[in-house]
Amino acid sequence: MKKESSILVVDDNGDFRHLISICLRKEGYQVMEAADGRQGLQLAQTRFPDLVLLDVNLPDVSGTEVCRQIKSNPAMRDVFVALCSGEAISDAHKVNGLQTGADEYLVKPFGIQELLARVQTLMRLRNTTAALRTSEEHHRRLIDILPDAVCLIHPKGRLLAVNSQAVAMLGYENTSDLLEKSVFDFTPAGEHERIKMDIGLALRSGIIRNVEYTMLKRDGTSLPVELSATVSLGIDNQPAGLLSVVRDITERKQAQEAVQASEERFRQLADHINEVFWMSNVDRSKIIYVSPAYEEIWGQPRSNLYHSPQSWTEAIHSDDRDRVSENAKKRQVAGDYDEIYRIIRPDGSIRWIHDRAFPIRDASGNIYRIVGTADDITKRKQAWDSLGESEARKQAIMQAALDGIVTIDHEGRMIELNSAAEKMFALSQSKLIGENVIELIPASFKPWFRNGLANAFAGDKGPIHGSRIEMPALRADGSHFSAEFTISPITLAGHPMFTFYIRDITKRERAEAELRSLPQRIIKAQEAERSRIAQELHDGINQLVASVKMRLRKVEGSLPDLKPAAREILRRCDDLLVKVLEENRRIAHNLRPTELDNLGLAAACSSLCSQVQLRTNLQFQCRLISPARRLPPGVELNLFRIVQEAINNIEKHARAKSVKLEIRVRGGTVFLKIQDDGQGFETIVPERGGKTRRGLGLTNMRERALSLGGTCEIISQPGRGATILAHAPLGTPKRSSNVKRKRLLDKV
Repeated sequence: MKKESSILVVDDNGDFRHLISICLRKEGYQVMEAADGRQGLQLAQTRFPDLVLLDVNLPDVSGTEVCRQIKSNPAMRDVFVALCSGEAISDAHKVNGLQTGADEYLVKPFGIQELLARVQTLMRLRNTTAALRTSEEHHRRLIDILPDAVCLIHPKGRLLAVNSQAVAMLGYENTSDLLEKSVFDFTPAGEHERIKMDIGLALRSGIIRNVEYTMLKRDGTSLPVELSATVSLGIDNQPAGLLSVVRDITERKQAQEAVQASEERFRQLADHINEVFWMSNVDRSKIIYVSPAYEEIWGQPRSNLYHSPQSWTEAIHSDDRDRVSENAKKRQVAGDYDEIYRIIRPDGSIRWIHDRAFPIRDASGNIYRIVGTADDITKRKQAWDSLGESEARKQAIMQAALDGIVTIDHEGRMIELNSAAEKMFALSQSKLIGENVIELIPASFKPWFRNGLANAFAGDKGPIHGSRIEMPALRADGSHFSAEFTISPITLAGHPMFTFYIRDITKRERAEAELRSLPQRIIKAQEAERSRIAQELHDGINQLVASVKMRLRKVEGSLPDLKPAAREILRRCDDLLVKVLEENRRIAHNLRPTELDNLGLAAACSSLCSQVQLRTNLQFQCRLISPARRLPPGVELNLFRIVQEAINNIEKHARAKSVKLEIRVRGGTVFLKIQDDGQGFETIVPERGGKTRRGLGLTNMRERALSLGGTCEIISQPGRGATILAHAPLGTPKRSSNVKRKRLLDKV
């Protein structure tokens, strides 16, 4: 008994329904009961019994209608229905009931044993049908998940059944699109006869394997396939069709074509490459292939090598032959054969050869071939030798250079440097290599340097290659030193590199500072000497001259009887002494005018112009605007000396008629302008040998302005007079040690 089997009894006769249910339960069935059609249909739709014993004449819905609804529901396709009736027992009733889908039609009254026998038979049939349906479903799913197309072909060529892969392979959407069509609809006309012959062969032999055809997809494109088929027998044990498996071999065909193309490319490559490509068996007793380059490099025909596989070693230089032969025996099979040697060609010339070989293994991992290449590296070897010599010379130059030489990559990492750079930065090469050069630059300069590196030192926001750059650098102990950099780009494939030539200019800057301070010391010494001489003229010579003059007058007064000639001589001596006193006072005034110390720059310049105008024909136009407070003494003194030197030059050389002098103060700066209408001059005078010079007086004026932190510009052309423009700040003068460095620092 199948205790899990369930039966639904639907009958409006309660006694009959109850009796049947008791008998079925005794047989081990699970029994459900319903008194009318609606209740029975509801139980059938929710409980899915294995068998429904259904009375035909029910009070609400007829049994045949309930049967029809059960059979029309796909979810209840495994539910068997047996119609029962004691009234509707004619053949017409039975036919009608069976046509609605009933699996049995029982006529009441029937005995219990007959009923049980009928039930057992129906249950076996139901279980067999369900198992068959399940098997078919499994079979269908199995075919659908196969990667290949599966179809059943009628002996005449019609398609009887196909799986989803066949539909997709041919570019259709539904299985119905293919059914009842012929295989000839999907193949070129030129293959139809061969297909018919293959179908006949398969029907006679029972099977065909791996036959290739060309099929046509829905859009007309060709599709290469491989077909294997076996005969499917019908109920009468006669061939009902061919069960065929069709595989899309497009990728395989493409792979085969690729292999063929690869082999052709290999042949063409091997025949045309400059290197010798060779292939031998494992023990090197047979040369399977050698490329034509062998004849070009060895100067011997390839036939010699095919005939005598070891003849290639006869051309090897005697100094290399034993080593190469021994390593060829041991290392070619091991895969680490890599030799450089010389060969002597038949014409006596020597070639350098780079020979490599490695084993080829089959699918089992066994070595079955040795292949290798032999490259003529004669020119490369010469280039290597030349490069080695060049590298040696470069290293000698780098190590002998007094300047530091550092090569960096595009990211700033140091990749090479010389010993001078090691000493300069007080770090060994091992600690500098790989470090970023930015670490050798003070923090205030790093952003500026990074901008230059980011623009390959060719932009306008950082250092520029090809120019000299003065900036501080860092030693290992953190101390700064002044350095002069020159950046040279190295153009290579890929990212550029840069070489820095670095010179420690600390001593040079000290010397330059000393040299720059020399004019100031000279000026200070001049002023001190001027003051001393002026004081000595006033306190010494003037006093002596005045004493002499007084004594002469005393002599003249004490001798009333002097002759007129003698008295005239005394008068003339007195006049000369007066002139000496005046000249001494003028010289002392020029050396150190008292107006400058007592009244300031404007008064001293006005007095100077008045004195010069008295003794010359020069006409002065002065516009001297005095500030509210006296200018610093150093500013007044140096600007007065500039005015004094300029007027002295105008008086001596300019042949001018008028001079304009202007002094004004604006925004913390004093401006000076001296202009004449004289003959003018070249501001730079060429000397012999192409050199140029400037006058000492003009240089002195520039140095005085520069010592104040200002400038002095001389503008002149022959025939157009001259103009001197000077300005100086009224604060503490700040003089840059180097104009180029000043511009650099201003940019940073």
